[in-house]
Amino acid sequence: MADYDIGKAFDKIEHEIMMSMIRNMKRHRLEEISESRQWSMWQVEQLKALEKFKKENYKKYKGKFQDINSSIDSLLREARAQGGMEQEMKILRAMKKGFIPKKRRKGTETLGEFFKLNDRKLEALIKATTDDMEKAETAVLRMSEDQYRKIIFDAQVYANTGAGTYEKAVDMATKDFLSRGINCIQYANGARHTIATYADMAIRTAAKRAYLQGEGEMRKEWGITTVIMNKRGNACPLCLPFVGKVLIDDVWSGGSAKDGPYLLMSIAIAKGLYHPNCRDVHTTYFEGISTPPDSTFTQEELEQLKEDYQKEQKQQYAKRQAKKFERLEKFSLDEKNKRKYEQRRQIWEKCSQSITEIEHSPRKSTKGDFGVNWEVIHSPEYRKRLEQLSDNPKVIDAIEVRAKWALNNRNGLKTEELYAISLDTGKEIASILGEQIEFGVSRTNAFTRKLNAANRTKENILLIHNHPRGMPPSIGDLNALCKNKNISGITIGHDGSIYYYSRPKKEISPSDFEVAMRKYSRYTEITGIEKALEEISKQYGFEIKKI
Repeated sequence: MADYDIGKAFDKIEHEIMMSMIRNMKRHRLEEISESRQWSMWQVEQLKALEKFKKENYKKYKGKFQDINSSIDSLLREARAQGGMEQEMKILRAMKKGFIPKKRRKGTETLGEFFKLNDRKLEALIKATTDDMEKAETAVLRMSEDQYRKIIFDAQVYANTGAGTYEKAVDMATKDFLSRGINCIQYANGARHTIATYADMAIRTAAKRAYLQGEGEMRKEWGITTVIMNKRGNACPLCLPFVGKVLIDDVWSGGSAKDGPYLLMSIAIAKGLYHPNCRDVHTTYFEGISTPPDSTFTQEELEQLKEDYQKEQKQQYAKRQAKKFERLEKFSLDEKNKRKYEQRRQIWEKCSQSITEIEHSPRKSTKGDFGVNWEVIHSPEYRKRLEQLSDNPKVIDAIEVRAKWALNNRNGLKTEELYAISLDTGKEIASILGEQIEFGVSRTNAFTRKLNAANRTKENILLIHNHPRGMPPSIGDLNALCKNKNISGITIGHDGSIYYYSRPKKEISPSDFEVAMRKYSRYTEITGIEKALEEISKQYGFEIKKI
């Protein structure tokens, strides 16, 4: 079983546990939720189902966990053997090119002790990895039971507050749990992860270390201790200081400071190299044969590395969000909620796909007059323009994501989407999706309530919506801001244009705008609107600018 298969196996188990929980919720459905007596009876039935749920899970997954754990042993041993075989092939190829190794005879006391030490290291690695998995597996079952019990009682609370239907009450009770998954693993920094995510990280890290151990043993046998850290496009910040440099491998190859004027691998690891989930690797450095190391980076290369790393992080975030909404879509009972989560999942999947697109080969725009210019949207300059809106990177991330949501969803269409986010935290406050927006006319009641609630807490709000033709904000857009205090807005054009506008002191008179427009009738439509808005901005006390 490969490392990625183990992650998939845990992901499947997590899915099965959630499905079993929701199946019980469906089985004991209430036709009416107005009578508390019925809810009490429902709770009794669900608590009985919980006890059965616990017994069945323990019996069902005990054998599956044992199968997974036994595969870890063989996986790590195979990784070690593979590392040794591939390394010997590289050494033999280097010898053909003229490399003369300091071959050490097998069976010497020093070499024998070295291999014994590495055997103990491998056994310790296998034991530590398996023990951690067993703890995680126990935590999965316990957490699912605790969450099930919490959902049973929360559902009645939500029903009593007027959730409306049985399905909505249960969906409200299960939403947080389904959003997070069974995130029973907590890292030292406080971050929580599901067992599938943890298994991916832990098994990949352990397999890599076993592979490096196999490589190191073969280098030791041939008397080679120097390695070079490979350059790659998206090296992580912790490993970047060592990329392209030669190191003495005193961790896996038995090297020491006497082997050359290079940094020891153990020191580099202590400074962050080969952290958990690390994707950087090293290869053997053959003195006189290997290309001399180039550990210097131009400013342009450093900028590109930073951009590539950030893009990878954004893609991983988008994938996690897509998975979150996939769970909510699959396990929600209310059909309206299912449709809403399906739409969110599709948006995040599109967002993830757009991040991976090659910069110089952008997605083709939808046929028609309202296709999105992806080449501009995906360019680094687009992000830099958005950075004018806040000094907080999290807020800029939130703005960029929702701008691309709207563009992905409305590509080729004349319709618009509207998002309201907090400029203080980046959190989404409200949204209107899948319908044409006419500011001040078709705002939904729910959207307005959420906006007013944020306004009462004096939260700074930014409205984001797309303009298919790339036009500047309309008078309706500007006047919509007058209903709230700490609010501003941006329009995202399908052509890549971005307009920022602030709240007018009072509602703008259409006649004043028409008078200003007549002054600039000789200009193109967009330029004329820009100049007219700039002129009346002084009279009505608002800011308008193209960023």
